[in-house]
Amino acid sequence: MSLALVQHNLELQARADRVAALEPEARRREAVRAARDSDVEALWALVESFLVTQGQRGARVSHHTLSSYRTGLQVFLDWAGPAGVSLLRPGGSDGYRFTRHLEGLKLAPSSVRTRLAAARALYGALRWSGATDAAPFTDVRTAPDPTPRHEKRKPYSDADLAAMLLAAGPQETVIVLLGAHCGLRNAEMRSLAWGDVHLEGEAPFVNVQGKRGRRQDVALSRSAAAALRAWRGMRGAVKPSDPVLLIRSSRNVGRAVERVCRAAGVTYEGREVHGLRHSAGTKVYVATNDLLAVRDTLRHRTIDSSEIYVDYARAQKPKVNADW
Repeated sequence: MSLALVQHNLELQARADRVAALEPEARRREAVRAARDSDVEALWALVESFLVTQGQRGARVSHHTLSSYRTGLQVFLDWAGPAGVSLLRPGGSDGYRFTRHLEGLKLAPSSVRTRLAAARALYGALRWSGATDAAPFTDVRTAPDPTPRHEKRKPYSDADLAAMLLAAGPQETVIVLLGAHCGLRNAEMRSLAWGDVHLEGEAPFVNVQGKRGRRQDVALSRSAAAALRAWRGMRGAVKPSDPVLLIRSSRNVGRAVERVCRAAGVTYEGREVHGLRHSAGTKVYVATNDLLAVRDTLRHRTIDSSEIYVDYARAQKPKVNADW
């Protein structure tokens, strides 16, 4: 674990402890006040403490999850006030009202689910504090997604990737290859430190922290290893705890890939950064015809998540690159 991640976890635990250590009545009063005033910072402190002290991941809850929940809390509060929702005494249909509001904004189904998870966390925190017994999102379900899974975030083709690499700068090249050759997610790229990068020997690899904090070695293609060597050389002296990417936010990684796509004449919309990972999974399936190989490469928990690559492979039929 990098020093930066250790420091993040320690600071997170300290903030959570300050709220959790309050006397129950003091925590209840603060939660009631924060809900009455729609005080987003105080409510977030409560939710963050709830996630750390009561959640399955504890202090290892990822920065990405916390950031998504923080945004989701703000989205819910922005809706609740004008919608006339009492945070402590919500109506029986308010959970569904918020869900339909999100769906009406034409958000991606995954974004709707993330916002609902944040709202559920808010009410979990309010119940934990004793401020309310309300659970307006317990039975709420989103509308079925009309778009087939394989129609969303399609992989980039070999031709797309070749054009993108011609247009990419050194850091952007690292991003494209970590995604398209190694299957790293956006958050995994940003959490990667130089101490996780092993370029020596015949089989270079990176040690990746994936979902739920699990770590796993991921093999580097020759191109990805070369790009990392070049990028490290440009950075000069780096410490093991230094992040590989200077781009630190998920949104800015997306903007970087979008800039490369625009310069290369490649469509970004509907594929985005995660489409690079889909390219990696599609290549593995075409090369092996083996869903277990896809599961292992992309570090899926079950083979069910890997089945989509059959559809991608049928639709794209990419040619396997010799560098793979």
